[in-house]
Amino acid sequence: MNEIAAYILEVVFIPALIATVFAGLFLLRPLRRRSWLVEAGVASGLALAFLLSFVAELDWRAVARQVVTIEGDDAPFERWHRLGLSALVLIALAWGMSLRRRLVPVAHGMLATLGIAVVVALLAGFFVRYPGSTVLIQCLQGLLVFASIALWALTNQGVLWSAWVVFGVLGALCALGGFASLAVMCGAVSVAGFGMASVAAVLGRGSPRMEPVRPHGAIPIVLGALTALIARCGMVYDTAGTSPAVWTAAALLPAGSLFFSRRFRDAVRPAAKTFWSWIGVALLGAALLGYVAGSQAFKGGPASGESDDDLADMYGG
Repeated sequence: MNEIAAYILEVVFIPALIATVFAGLFLLRPLRRRSWLVEAGVASGLALAFLLSFVAELDWRAVARQVVTIEGDDAPFERWHRLGLSALVLIALAWGMSLRRRLVPVAHGMLATLGIAVVVALLAGFFVRYPGSTVLIQCLQGLLVFASIALWALTNQGVLWSAWVVFGVLGALCALGGFASLAVMCGAVSVAGFGMASVAAVLGRGSPRMEPVRPHGAIPIVLGALTALIARCGMVYDTAGTSPAVWTAAALLPAGSLFFSRRFRDAVRPAAKTFWSWIGVALLGAALLGYVAGSQAFKGGPASGESDDDLADMYGG
């Protein structure tokens, strides 16, 4: 096995496999009939894929140094490493939200999720800061997190297939923008989304009592926060001159699930409903990548005028 293949295996496929197996445990009977366990397992599994890829790429100290001082650690403090800590917090939040719903049933579950979404958006806007941030930018970042959460909540039973697409698009944008480390982390979440969607589909086939995985509770919270924060990170560290509007659109790709809402409602078979709930996301993602590829080709490729020192300053800022 050559070095590139070994690297991809270590930072993309192994984290995705571990996350898929973990979430898959909650997609088996009888656990799948307990919606709060499915919700917690899938949501935390997706965040786990990102965290494991982050640690494989950078080391666990990149997460730990965000909150504690490590003796003998002389590595630079990089602001974008806050993404690893965010994934860890989202794992804990997924289980906390789901367990609370199990122990203390809430009459107005949607309102409770909405309140948590607002809190997550505020925390994301306050604590996750990238170079060049201002008060206005941080407020807009929090708003983007909330908008992404709201759109993920509309993806219905195509949520896992949509995760495959959206994080795949984010990974491609990061790669085009010269941010290889973040690209492989997005790749791990994308592969995990595909794996979980496949497992859920296979295990649910022919069993009408096996409910499809839907974006309830913690699932849209985790996916929305990760999507928006990754998009903002890619926007800040992009070296290809990709428009901030493109990165913003990438965070809002789940809106594509609304394109075929009428066909979704009219479909009878569960497989057809799933297809129509995510195919719009795939088409929108393909259009976005096509636009970026065409723009870069027209401009003659990524900008190449930055020195290594400039890039080092930026990534360590």
